[in-house]
Amino acid sequence: MRLMPQSLLGRSASTIALALLIFMLVSLGAAVYFIAIPMAKRSADDFAAVIVSAAHSIESLPEEMHAELQQQLLQDHGLIVTTQTGALPEKKFDVPYYIFFQESLARRAEQKLSIVESTKGPLIWVDVPAHDMIVRIGFDRNRLGTNPPVVLLVAIGGGALLILLVSFLEVRRVAKPLARMSAAVQEVGRGNQPPALSEEGPKEIAVLAQAFNRMSSDLQELAENRTVIVAGISHDLRTPLTRLGLAVEMLDEKSDPQLVAGIRRDLAAMNALIGQFLDFSKGLTDEHPVQLDLWQAIEEQAADLRRDGVDVRLSGCGAPCPYVADPVAVRRLLANLLENAAHYGGGAPIDIDLQCDEHAIAVEICDRGPGIPADQAEAVFRPFHRLETARDGRTGGSGLGLAIARQLANKHGWTIKLLPREGGGTVASVRLPIAQRL
Repeated sequence: MRLMPQSLLGRSASTIALALLIFMLVSLGAAVYFIAIPMAKRSADDFAAVIVSAAHSIESLPEEMHAELQQQLLQDHGLIVTTQTGALPEKKFDVPYYIFFQESLARRAEQKLSIVESTKGPLIWVDVPAHDMIVRIGFDRNRLGTNPPVVLLVAIGGGALLILLVSFLEVRRVAKPLARMSAAVQEVGRGNQPPALSEEGPKEIAVLAQAFNRMSSDLQELAENRTVIVAGISHDLRTPLTRLGLAVEMLDEKSDPQLVAGIRRDLAAMNALIGQFLDFSKGLTDEHPVQLDLWQAIEEQAADLRRDGVDVRLSGCGAPCPYVADPVAVRRLLANLLENAAHYGGGAPIDIDLQCDEHAIAVEICDRGPGIPADQAEAVFRPFHRLETARDGRTGGSGLGLAIARQLANKHGWTIKLLPREGGGTVASVRLPIAQRL
């Protein structure tokens, strides 16, 4: 279990708070050691001197003057003096001051003195020997009015709470606009144009927001220009292709049938490639999410491949798997991955596995083709990138199928990976976030 927060806000606030808390503890420790403890020792020593001096004064004065001295000690020092001693429970020390006080008494009296407490009331008594008698001197346990442990806890607790609050508020001023920018970056990565970020606040954040807004606008303009250019070129190419198709159909019967069939295949392939170019140039159109059944969508795609003579085997849940997504995007993603597996699978059966439960939703499309080198597993998602084994006439394509699949996955928050299959081949793994499942 990682204790360190993952967000910038949490990490920055905890770091600042921890540093200030350590500083506060060091400062309190220094104040206690160099100021509070010496003052407590001096105060305890002075109080012990008064008590020992009072006991000796009682012993040295005539008995008729005892009452006057007792009254004076009570008024000046809050001490109660008596020569009556009896069995009382020994005082147990729970604060440092009393330890200092006992040490000072022992040093002043040159012997360890008994400190006892009353069974009733708040008095603490000290039995001080004075020659041939023992003088018991008492004082109120609340006379000192100090409780260092409580003071220390209040200082540390209050200081820690204040430090955490101030750190959180201060870091939040920086982390909040960065969080908005992070969300906007994710939207740009999905092909959307997020609303313009606020360009107010600290200078660095404002400059960063301005640069991001310009970049987002430029990217949107580039995408629109790409769509217009590629769509225009594709449209212009289809016009002569259509004419060529008509010309082929008008050829007389003396024409070579194999040549005519080859021309038709080439025209169909060119039309398919132009269609892929148009799909890629359009990029990521607005989504229209609805509830659909993933299992049914997979069965439909498998049925289309079977009609083309491809052996497709289904496994997994085998039951309806409800999910909220754009059905066009889901079908395009599955179709591109299945076509890729059919093209490069070497004619071997294609296995499709759907795992659908409360923990995860995953689709795996497995083929028995030559596989993809580990260093090329991400490169094949780039537009027009093809492996050398895919460049022959039997399996060659445009190199846009996987690029379109990755575009769709990024836009909808899905994860797509190409992994090696045990025994040879490739596994196209698609994972869908549980949050979108009904």
